[in-house]
Amino acid sequence: MEWQQVLDTFSRMPAGQRQLWWLAAAGLLFLMLGLLWLESRLFKRSGRVAGWLFVRLVSALAAPLLLAVLIVPARMVGGPEALAVFYAALLFVAPPLWFGSHLLAGRWARPALTGGESLALAVSGLLILAIPGTAFLAAEAPLYAAAREIGKQRTLPADNTPLRHAVQPVQRYHLPGVGLIYTQSLLAPPDTRLLAVEQRQGGLWPGEQGSAHPVYCINGNDLHLMWSAKEEAPYLRLHWEKGFGGRQRSEFTPALDFANAPPAAEFTVAFRSDGVDPVAPIPRPRAYLILEQPGLTPYTQMLGAPPEAGEKRSSDCVLSGFTRWTAGGGDWQLRAIGFSFQLPSGELLRSLIERHATG
Repeated sequence: MEWQQVLDTFSRMPAGQRQLWWLAAAGLLFLMLGLLWLESRLFKRSGRVAGWLFVRLVSALAAPLLLAVLIVPARMVGGPEALAVFYAALLFVAPPLWFGSHLLAGRWARPALTGGESLALAVSGLLILAIPGTAFLAAEAPLYAAAREIGKQRTLPADNTPLRHAVQPVQRYHLPGVGLIYTQSLLAPPDTRLLAVEQRQGGLWPGEQGSAHPVYCINGNDLHLMWSAKEEAPYLRLHWEKGFGGRQRSEFTPALDFANAPPAAEFTVAFRSDGVDPVAPIPRPRAYLILEQPGLTPYTQMLGAPPEAGEKRSSDCVLSGFTRWTAGGGDWQLRAIGFSFQLPSGELLRSLIERHATG
C-alpha cells in the first residue's frame, strides 16, 4: 500500500481504532530506542559513547540514501526491467554504500571504533531498521481491511473541500439488455480547471491513472458519469484549481434520492449519417459502433480503443453531436451503437440500439 493511501486510510479510521495504531507505533519506537540505548551502554564501558553516536548519526544519514538508491532507479526504469534494476542495486550498490559508510564513520569518529565494531553496528543498524519495515509489511493486511470498511461507508470526509462544479441531478434511464442506469453531470464554472479524476475501488485509490474508466468521462473541465443500478455509485476524488489559486482536491459521490423525481425514461440515441446524438453523455469505454457495408462483414468500432493514426479526440465522452472516425474513407454505414457494463460479479451486460429503431 502506498504511503499516501496509508495516511488517507489512517485519517478516516474511528478514533478508538486510531488510538490502537498509535499505541502499536509507540511500542515499536520504544523497542528501537531501547536497542539503541543498549548499544550505547556497551560503548560507555570503554568511554567511546561519542564515537558510537557519530557512527549512528551516519547511519541516520545513510538509511534514506540507501532507500533512494534502491527505489528511485527502479521507478525511473519502470516495467519488467524495474525488478532487475532493484536487485542489481540491492546486490552491488547498497552493500558497499551501507557497510562502507559505517567503516569510514568508525575510522573518523573520535574516539575511533575498530573495523569489527563498525561492521557490527552496520549489521545491528539493519536489524533495527528491519523492525519498522517488518511492522509495515505486517500492517498491510489490516490496513487493506480498514480501507475496505471505509469504502463501504461511502461518506465524505468532514474536511472535504467544497466542489466548485455545478452538480446536476442524477438521471434515470432504461437501457434494453442492461436495465436501469444512472447518469449525472458535473459542470465546471469558466474559471475552474479539472486537473485529474480518481475513482476509489474497494476503499483504495488506484495509483495508475492511465487505465480505462467506464464509469466517468471528461469533456473539457466537465465530468459526466454513467453507471448501472447493479453497480455501486462511483466514489471520486477530483483535482482542480481555480485560476491560479493552487491545486485543490474534493471527494464526490452521487446522492441517489428520487423521492420527487420523474420516472425513469428510455435511453435514446438519434442517428446521423456521420455519428450519433445520445440523450446523455456516454463514457467512450462503454460504447461501440456497428458499421456495415454491402457485401462485407459488419465491423465493430470500439470507441474506447486507443486513437488510430491521425485521429484527434477532444473528449473521452460520446456527446450529442458525436462524429465517428472514418479513417481511409470507405462507404461504411452506421447501423447500431452498443453498450457494455462489466459488473463487479464478473457478469457482462450488453445493449444494442439499432438505427432503424430510433432514427
